[in-house]
Amino acid sequence: MAQVRSSKLRSIGIISDRGLQLGRLNDILFDEKDGKIHSLVVRPFSKETFEGVPRDSSGNALIPFSAVMSIRDFIVVNERVLAIQQMKAPPQSI
Repeated sequence: MAQVRSSKLRSIGIISDRGLQLGRLNDILFDEKDGKIHSLVVRPFSKETFEGVPRDSSGNALIPFSAVMSIRDFIVVNERVLAIQQMKAPPQSI
């Protein structure tokens, strides 16, 4: 298994599996009991990028780690997983 320092991931770009630039990694949320990564906290490039995806109090998108396909020069996320998350999300009040 390849090892990557978390400092190298700071502000790494997030792209979709179709090559769309989505944002930059801001933080990582993990379960403190078992150490499993729960989600990525992503600073989106635009408000429309992650429409319908849960957000934190700062407006950052919370991307489930299950959407991550690859971590190299960019973090590649699966658009289908994001679409499913958007469908499951409760409607947002306007």
